[in-house]
Amino acid sequence: MTRLLKVARPSSSPEKLEEAEDDRSEPKWNSAQLIAFRFCLAYVALFFVTEMRIMYPLLGVFGNDLPQSVFSRQYHAARPFVNWVADHVLHVHAPLIEPVQSGDQAFFWVLAFTWLLGAAVVTLVWSLLDRARENYVTLHKWMYLVVRLCLAAQLFSFGFAKVFPLQMSLPLTRLVEPFGNFAMLNVLWSQVGSSQPYEILLGCAEVTAGLLLVVPRTALLGSLLASVELTQVFILNAAYQVPLKIFTFHLLLLSLFVLAPHVVRLVKFFVLNQRVGPAARPPLFQARRAAHLALAAQLLVGAWLVGSQVHEEWNLWDSIGSSGPKPPLYGIWNVTSFSSDGHHLPPLENDAERWNRLIVDTPHSYQDGPVSSQRMDGSIVDYMALFDASHHTITLARADDPKWAGQLTFAQPAADHLTLVGLLGGHKVRMELQKVALSSFPITRNGVDWVQDGPARPRLNSR
Repeated sequence: MTRLLKVARPSSSPEKLEEAEDDRSEPKWNSAQLIAFRFCLAYVALFFVTEMRIMYPLLGVFGNDLPQSVFSRQYHAARPFVNWVADHVLHVHAPLIEPVQSGDQAFFWVLAFTWLLGAAVVTLVWSLLDRARENYVTLHKWMYLVVRLCLAAQLFSFGFAKVFPLQMSLPLTRLVEPFGNFAMLNVLWSQVGSSQPYEILLGCAEVTAGLLLVVPRTALLGSLLASVELTQVFILNAAYQVPLKIFTFHLLLLSLFVLAPHVVRLVKFFVLNQRVGPAARPPLFQARRAAHLALAAQLLVGAWLVGSQVHEEWNLWDSIGSSGPKPPLYGIWNVTSFSSDGHHLPPLENDAERWNRLIVDTPHSYQDGPVSSQRMDGSIVDYMALFDASHHTITLARADDPKWAGQLTFAQPAADHLTLVGLLGGHKVRMELQKVALSSFPITRNGVDWVQDGPARPRLNSR
């Protein structure tokens, strides 16, 4: 019996076995892996700290209560470094143009180069000070978690703005504006916004990727879907001149960072047609209770992000969505008669002042106001408007000309007939208008036709 016990006795002490297990769970990284991780961590940290678009979705419903100036403070904090890099390294002029309406200003290109330089310096200093380090397994797990949740927050922000089809809605002005006057961005927005089912499906794909990223077990699938989605978004932003190329490119990089630990397995499975085992997903904590609490916390953060976005978009949809309340005189009105200061103005195509149409729409984020006029030359002018239904008046103002003012009184003897009398920019005007049926525009009939005898070509018919 004693001999058997001696045979069964372990050859190593429990302490040595525990050390061996630690060695197997935390392998030694090579120099390239150590340097790459230091650089990635430094770069991502600089990106997160100085880019306000990362922070806003994380604030959830509280973000709406903050003044707009708060979201530019990160840029102001980074501006001295950006100016130094612009002046002494790149020798370019890169001012911060405010309010920030473009993420592709020269300032942001220099800011991205500043992240690159800063990450390189941090990597060099870090590598010199931490040469004895064998791995960053624990730090990588926390970075992986933060990147997953921040990326999910961005996908929720993009996705729910399409699930509630508001991001790329189709304003009524697009129905009458000459297509040749469209900027490339307007072409993209109109193409997506003209079909609500298509926009909703795009949003569902982004939301699904975000949901998958929140759950550790499905993060690989989420990163795959996110990388495909964000590649498409980046290509569209580049091809259609959407000024958000730098930001979406970095979101794509974040999705690839989440995907990186699985690249070898994916190549084996999809390219080499080899069998692969389950992915190693080391938990944040070794203790089971702590690991379960960490998972619950991640799910709660995901629920917070989803709930905040749904709440915000739902309220916005109720106020300005297609099912929300319409302003008085909603629709497109053709001007059949126009007089200014007592003089009748005929509908001459070269007249840049006479109104050809009045367009009253729900508010859109990319228009100054809900009221627009189309001149005889086809140009569109947007107005901020205040309706007083009880007194039948409209007060107009222009964002591009603070001194301009308009006050009109309207009468509607019939549902399709409108009379406007008042002042526009200091001139007395009187207009008679006829309402246009929105159904007369083929693009508004955007349902699914499962049975079609041929393609719809309303503008290509022989005349």
